[in-house]
Amino acid sequence: MPIFKYNAVDKNGGKVRSTIAAPDEGAAARLLKGSGYIVQDLIQLQGGDAARKKWDIGLGVRTREIILFFRMFSSLIQSNVSVSESIGILQMQVESRKMKHTLIQVGGDIESGIPLSDALARYPKIFAPTTTSMIRAGELGGILDVVLERISDDLESRAALRAKMILTLIYPSVVLIVTLIVVGFLVGFVIPQFSQLLQGRSLPANTQFLLDTADFLKSNVFTILIGSFILLGMVILLLATETTRRYIDRYKIYVPVIGPVMRYGAIVQFSRTFASLLGSGITLIDALKSVGGTISNLEVKDLIEQMNQKVLAGETLSSALRDQGFFTPMTVAMIKIGEETGLMDQAMHTTGELHARILLDKIAKMTALIEPALIISLGSLVGYVAWGLVAGMFSLYGQASS
Repeated sequence: MPIFKYNAVDKNGGKVRSTIAAPDEGAAARLLKGSGYIVQDLIQLQGGDAARKKWDIGLGVRTREIILFFRMFSSLIQSNVSVSESIGILQMQVESRKMKHTLIQVGGDIESGIPLSDALARYPKIFAPTTTSMIRAGELGGILDVVLERISDDLESRAALRAKMILTLIYPSVVLIVTLIVVGFLVGFVIPQFSQLLQGRSLPANTQFLLDTADFLKSNVFTILIGSFILLGMVILLLATETTRRYIDRYKIYVPVIGPVMRYGAIVQFSRTFASLLGSGITLIDALKSVGGTISNLEVKDLIEQMNQKVLAGETLSSALRDQGFFTPMTVAMIKIGEETGLMDQAMHTTGELHARILLDKIAKMTALIEPALIISLGSLVGYVAWGLVAGMFSLYGQASS
């Protein structure tokens, strides 16, 4: 699709310079006019400029910007601003070209009579299917402002949990990198200096093993690097296949320390998303279908699909969950309470919050176990090298004295 560069004036009299993709110049002008712009200049980009703009527009949108969009959108709707006017205001507030371009297109679609949910659904990489499903339910139920605020809260909760898990992994990653640097320094500089001094001597077993290992690594460094890259490539290819991913997803939750974090993370994501969908007026069956698409674990996704089939066959959701071993008894109990009281969305929200607290506790325990293990490993490695070199020096001193 052609890309046009434009200069325009917005509703507040401010000058705007950006790009827009449209079938032709007339369509581009209509889209801009529908967004409240007065177009002053509209030029189709050619060659390298167009390619660069396409690449720029193709960049992703940060989660923080999406959250801010929905938060401001909810506030505007609560202030009785129309959906079309709200989109026009918001597209002037966003920072990224991708988001601005998307909202211009969405605004044009809404002006032509397309519902908001359908207009947003055309951009699944920015607005997830679960999000557009909730917005569709909010439009039908007349609670769009409530749904938009719920979407913002849900996205913020996910982002906070993801940030917590990433921060947990930073320290182990730094220790691992430091370990590799220390090993490289010892093998490349320290041990070779002692090797020249101790060469041809009768050395202790640990010292000889240390020197032989360093010599082997230096002599085969390129072979080791090439082999490591090949092995890494094979691992990436294996992980890209569905069979391998399914096998890993099936058993990784049983890995000590790390497995429980992965399990409770999936339960929290399921519970919170399910609660948001049900609270937005989406039926139980449709909510199960939608929530399955948000789970990255293939085994859990299949499990949710099996639950959906059982519910369609007439079983209750709690009985469908009782036959599997992934979800905790607390989850089954809370769903049973939700079925009996008719407040399934509140029950799932409570389930998500309870499991989120357990998840944070397990993350803290994982960090408390991993950090000392890495420090001990690094200290043991450096200590072994020091022990081997000191033992060699004492051996050399003893031979010189005799």
